[in-house]
Order: sequence, then C-alpha cells, then structure tokens
Amino acid sequence: MIAQAQVAELLIRGAAVGGFLVLSLAIAQARRAPIRVTGALFCLAAASHTLTQCRLAFDALGYAKAPVWTLSVVGAGLFWAFAMELFGDNRRLAWTRFAPTAALLVNGVLAITAPPAFTRGLWLLQNATSAALMLHVLVVVWTGWRADLVEARRRLRGPLLGAAAIYTLVTVSVQSAELFSQPAGQLSLLAAICLLALSVAGGAVFLRAEPQLFGPTAGPVALRPIEPKDQPLLTRLQQALDGEEVWRQEGLTITALATWLGGPEHHLRRLINEGLGYRNFIAFINERRIAAAKQALSDPAKARTTIATVAYEVGFGSLGPFNRVFRETSGQTPTAWRKAAQAGWPISSAAA
Repeated sequence: MIAQAQVAELLIRGAAVGGFLVLSLAIAQARRAPIRVTGALFCLAAASHTLTQCRLAFDALGYAKAPVWTLSVVGAGLFWAFAMELFGDNRRLAWTRFAPTAALLVNGVLAITAPPAFTRGLWLLQNATSAALMLHVLVVVWTGWRADLVEARRRLRGPLLGAAAIYTLVTVSVQSAELFSQPAGQLSLLAAICLLALSVAGGAVFLRAEPQLFGPTAGPVALRPIEPKDQPLLTRLQQALDGEEVWRQEGLTITALATWLGGPEHHLRRLINEGLGYRNFIAFINERRIAAAKQALSDPAKARTTIATVAYEVGFGSLGPFNRVFRETSGQTPTAWRKAAQAGWPISSAAA
C-alpha cells in the first residue's frame, strides 16, 4: 500500500515532469537554433531524471524505462551543452558540443554491465564527470556576467542556471555517498520539490519566449533606432573607439568604458546591444582588435613583427586567446592569414 508521503511525492514529480515536457516543446518550437536543440533535449533529460529518482515511478514505465534511463544518465552533459549554447551565441550547432553527453552515456552503460567489482568506481567516475561539468557551468555563469549585454540573459545567469547547477552538484554528491552507505530515501521528497521549483522557474523564463534569449538570428538583426537622448553617448563611444582606440587597453571592461565615456553603464549596455546589435561586450571589443590585427599582419612594413607582438598591440593579454579569437572570426590562424597576405606583397617586401 502506498503511503501518504509517497502519493504526495508522486504528485509533485508528476507535476515537475509535466512542466519539463511543456518547456521542452516550447523551447523546440520555431527555428533550429543551437540553444533550442540543446535546451529541448535538456528538458527531456530533466523530466527523465525526475522519474528515475523515484523507484515507484520508474518501475511503472515498462518499455519506456530504457530511453528514460538513457536521457537521465546523460542529463549533466545535456545541461552543459545547453548552458554553453545559451551563453555562446553560436549560429550553428557543433556536434562536438555533445562529446560530454556521449562520454556519460558510455560510462553509464559500462557501469550497469561491468562486473560488480568495477561498478562502484564507474559510478564514481560518472558523478565526478557530472560535477566537473556543473562546476564549469558555474564558472561560465560567473565570469561572463559582466560582459553579457543581453539583459534577459543576465537575469537568467544566477537564479536559474546557477540553481540548476548547484542542484546537480548536491545530487551527485548524495549519490556518491550512497555508494558507500544506505540510500538517502528521506531526501527524495525534498528533491522532488526542488525539481518542481526548477521546472516552474524555467517555464516562467522561457515560456515568455524573449527573442533575444535564443541566440543570434540567421538574418539581419533588428536594431532599435538610436534615440536622441542616446546620440551624445554614441558620439563619445565612436570617438573613443575610432579616435582614441580605447579597445587597445588590455582587460577593458564595460564598466571601465562607461567610466571613460562618463555615462551610466546600463545606458551603454543598451546602446551596444539594442542600438548596435552586439550581444557580448568582449565580442564587441574583439571585433576592433581582430580588424586591427589583420591590418598589421597584412602590412609589409611589419613583416618582421611577431604574432605575439601584434596580439599585445591590439589589446590581448596573451597569445592563446588571440589565436583562438582570430581563428574563430576569420577561419584562419594569424600565421596563415599573414602568409596569404604575403602573396600580394611586392617581392622585395615579402623577402623582408
């Protein structure tokens, strides 16, 4: 006979599953943006996790147990992929984004098929991998907050994504402890309540379907007309970028730039995002830096200037980030770009 507490937990978990499924359908609608694909898959994984954490509900699934278990065991990987796409502003979905998901699935299958002597170690590895992915999400959430120009996404970083990552960290910690002790059944109802709260919070955010939240569009960006009150700030911004080349300062932040311009930071954020069409301040600044780097690498007079020197001159603090950003924006390494530019130089300049 089912106890009253079990009935309450089943009802709560059922509501949470319903919330995640509705959220998955809502996110998956319209165009196939990377964030929509990963977001819909993560919501399905969250619904599956909600079921697998309750033995009574999971056993009642019958033939659906296999796909539900599969989605549940890779949930951390799908959440990581969703978070990376949400804050990455990618126009195309890179399938390498699912590498952690595939690794979790392989390890999970091994954990249930391997001899008992290896089972505990494999599940510990599964939990450690999930925890590492969640810690990386928290780092991304924290470090990218200042540079994020999309206000709806800035509000989403801490409360929702942070809470979901922390929930996963607590869950894998409890599951790891259970490998060495008795199951913590007394926490099952609390976990169900947390999952319901996350599904409701996710619905409150994503069902509003704010266009800016779902990444850059494939077509032209619809910019907000610059209001007359913002024209002085725009003029000062253009002077700082074109005349004073403030972007050459290493570690430039939007707070420092707002101070430089003498205007409120939130006005500057709105101007760059809605008026100029940029979603991230670092990307906005790096566009100027890469353009200047390309000009320097194409200049025969700077043929002997090292790549590292060019990187430092345009504002990068180290060579690694410069190489990465240059390759992402141009499709070539700085060295390859310079060699291609040399093909158009006079013979004497190329020899130099």
